[in-house]
Amino acid sequence: MNYSQEIRYAFSDKPQFTRSEFIDYIRISNPALKENSFGWLIYNLCKNHIIERVEHNTYRIYSEDRLLKNYDAVLSDDAFCILKLLKNLFPLVTFIIWETRAYNEFANHQLARNHIFIESEKLLCESIFNAVREHSNNTVLYKPSPKEIEMYSGDVTVSVQPLTSEAPINGCRTSMEKLLVDLFANKLLEKIISRGDYPGIYEEAFSRYNIRINMMLRYAKRRSKADEVLSFLKYKTTIISGTEKSND
Repeated sequence: MNYSQEIRYAFSDKPQFTRSEFIDYIRISNPALKENSFGWLIYNLCKNHIIERVEHNTYRIYSEDRLLKNYDAVLSDDAFCILKLLKNLFPLVTFIIWETRAYNEFANHQLARNHIFIESEKLLCESIFNAVREHSNNTVLYKPSPKEIEMYSGDVTVSVQPLTSEAPINGCRTSMEKLLVDLFANKLLEKIISRGDYPGIYEEAFSRYNIRINMMLRYAKRRSKADEVLSFLKYKTTIISGTEKSND
């Protein structure tokens, strides 16, 4: 059944509506519809630009005047100082810098501490670690284990580790695709961010930013996490990718 016109009419006077309100409305005309069918229905309505996600489990009627933004990471003062330092000391080295505070834009539980990650060419990691440790007043760790993260992290902690080849990056900064996949691929984050926040982080990120699904899945595959990410999208969120089988 095509609900496009019916949904536009029913919710056109509402600035936004919840997933529960949507389900209650559909059940009036189709009480036999199974629970797992609603995820697909919402996905198809979003895909066909009938509705659009506002935030976790909240939607509105789609408008062409509202477009998803491209993600541009904003660094903290601590991270920006490190970025300038490394650009001066290692102008020809490929590296990125990103931090866990980026997840606060999406998570229900805000992170009080900030963890700054520097990822670079494997052979230069030690040199970068020594340079940052010499110029920083914060705790600086070299390729730390999850246990070391748990034991030595302070209010601001810096970790230096190798950069995965073919990682989706934006100059010296991370991309949203990498941030999302790293929740599963970066074992250090298990000690920093609760898994219970993952669904909300994904839902919020997809509602605000233009996320390149194919790029995200390529990186997930590179980190041997493609199946886990796809399973998570399907069973833990209302985001159901129509590009699961894409090899782009």
